[in-house]
Amino acid sequence: MRVRLSDGRAATADITLWHYRARHQVPGPARRLLVIHGFRGDHHGMQLIVDALPDQELLVPDLPGFGATAPLSHGVHDAETYARVVEALAQALALHDQDVLVGHSFGSIVAAAHTAWQQGIPEGRRWAGLGLLNPISDDVFTGSLLPGAVAVEAYYRVCGRLPEHWALSLLRSPLILAVTNLTMIVSRDRDVVEHVRREHREHFGGFADRDTVLQAYRSSSRTTVTQFARELDLPTLLVVGAQDQLSTLRGRQRLARLLPQARLEVLRGVGHLLHYEKPAPTARAIRRFLSEL
Repeated sequence: MRVRLSDGRAATADITLWHYRARHQVPGPARRLLVIHGFRGDHHGMQLIVDALPDQELLVPDLPGFGATAPLSHGVHDAETYARVVEALAQALALHDQDVLVGHSFGSIVAAAHTAWQQGIPEGRRWAGLGLLNPISDDVFTGSLLPGAVAVEAYYRVCGRLPEHWALSLLRSPLILAVTNLTMIVSRDRDVVEHVRREHREHFGGFADRDTVLQAYRSSSRTTVTQFARELDLPTLLVVGAQDQLSTLRGRQRLARLLPQARLEVLRGVGHLLHYEKPAPTARAIRRFLSEL
């Protein structure tokens, strides 16, 4: 699907999108869910949640530069640009005010940026609701998140300075992937752990090139949903892992207070990878939210 960014610039993208039709009808208005994946992910990361929502119609794109979608023809791969890609997709798919936008992790920033931007336009797009899965609520360069953020920042800085061949090897390094798994996986279920490892092994390195991943990293680490919160005056679902490694309890609570119409659901026994480790409870939270819109 070729889309043109809605600000009138010449940048275009051939977006690869997966369309999952509802397998049976549910009471209430027919809604479509546009689901935005997180940093260094693609549509595969949303697959278990899709499977757990057979009664919903879902549209899951690979963002430009990730998965099966090539980078943009020009421009920076950041939250602002991706927000414009979301609008271009919504126009191409004829989405309307009965439909819902959902984002996980960096996708939550993209979804929030898009919604805030459109709500600031008199004739801008209106969604029936906004779903944010493990939204990025905190500045990671402060407080208890600082040590981890500094280490990750150093890693990406090194990757930006090395010759590209070596940088790509480091970005896709099995050792780095093992560290990521060690720090992010909470579940002790062997099957779940193996599934997460396999998904990361097969898809975490599925970015197009070094520039794309470095641009997206910089945006994901310096932008939060909290920055847009007061502008998100629509029903908003927050589904958070109680042990989310990329946010704090105080940050999550503050975000919920700032959102005018927030509904907060906390899933215990899971961290940032709720889309892999707790897809069924996440889907149930989404279904409850949809039923109350």
